Amino acid sequence: MHKSGVILVWFVAIATVGAVLLTSKMLDVRGSWLKVVEKNKTQIQKNSAEIEAREKERQQLLSELTRTMLGWDRYWDAEVSVENAQTGVVRVRLNNNQALGGDMSAEAAATQVFYAFQPDPANPNGSRFVGTFRFVPNTRDALVPVNPPLPGEVATWKNGVWRLRELVPLNYINTLRNLRDELVQSEEQFQLKQDRLEDLNRLLAAAKERLETRVSELLGSETAPQDEVLPVEVRKGLVAGLEVEEQERNQEFVETDQLRRDLITIYQKQLELIDEVSKLSNQLPKPKS
Repeated sequence: MHKSGVILVWFVAIATVGAVLLTSKMLDVRGSWLKVVEKNKTQIQKNSAEIEAREKERQQLLSELTRTMLGWDRYWDAEVSVENAQTGVVRVRLNNNQALGGDMSAEAAATQVFYAFQPDPANPNGSRFVGTFRFVPNTRDALVPVNPPLPGEVATWKNGVWRLRELVPLNYINTLRNLRDELVQSEEQFQLKQDRLEDLNRLLAAAKERLETRVSELLGSETAPQDEVLPVEVRKGLVAGLEVEEQERNQEFVETDQLRRDLITIYQKQLELIDEVSKLSNQLPKPKS
């Protein structure tokens, strides 16, 4: 064999051995890559499910946020001070001399309603509903309650920063309306009970006055006149008068009884005298016939 052929044979043999080694290594690498791909595929599927769940959650939260924003609409944080504790009128001041409600016509301002919230002292991060307000006519910096405030209600309003909302969700409006109706009904019932209590107190006072009058008539009064010419019942009361009359009656009974006894004695003496006269008459001589 020619030398070049021998060299070529050895070259082919070496190349074959190298190819086998490279092929084996390539298969190992391919196997490891397939494992990585399979692992990544599983992770991708897991991530896809998680991403889908997170996307659904995001969409749900976004929908809730949208509904909430649609229900609450715009709001303004304003410095509020109570101007009239009787009518509930409050003065409103925004930063940079802004107008409450933004740009709106006089007709829109006349019908605009604001829902006021003030900080809740019991909950530093919370707020408490104050009431519904509208603009004082021909003003943009003063508000008056839509419903007249209940007694003592304005005293719970604190000067400071209030949040004035242009709109609140319908369910809140219904709840607030129901609570307002319950408050009004409770106030009416309380007023009725107060009136009834006042009537009872007047009746009680009148009854006490009549009782005192009757007692003074029966037992006498310290202010009654004491002139001796007046009857005893006028000076000392009916009870004392009745006692005096009873004593007089008892005395008359005693005198009457004594007179009755005396009369019986006299009657008996008369009977005795009649009997004696009859006896003496029989002793007289009878006339001759």
